[in-house]
Amino acid sequence: MRRPNWFCSVAVLTLALALSRPATAQAPAAPAVISPAPSVSYAPTLAATRLGFSADEQAPLAVNASAARMGRREGRALALVGGAAVIAGILIGEDAGTVIAIGGAGIGLYGLYIWQR
Repeated sequence: MRRPNWFCSVAVLTLALALSRPATAQAPAAPAVISPAPSVSYAPTLAATRLGFSADEQAPLAVNASAARMGRREGRALALVGGAAVIAGILIGEDAGTVIAIGGAGIGLYGLYIWQR
């Protein structure tokens, strides 16, 4: 089947129109208007963090008394044992492995809490 001669001309014209950029995109941009900096700061402040009355000047430093008694080494050991229990639970599989993996995750996260405090 032979195409008419004008088919190629229409195809080239359509391709040229599709790939060309409009003249408005090539026009110079208007200069940007610079506005003065605001004099009021909208940044969060420490005074805005409190809601209500607080009798304490400082919050207590020890969040968890049992965690305060434990050392960093104990936390590291708990994190490692928890990680090993997760791996063992995955290797065991089935329902028992799932229970061991979830328990190991709990022990490991508590160990990370103690270790990183």
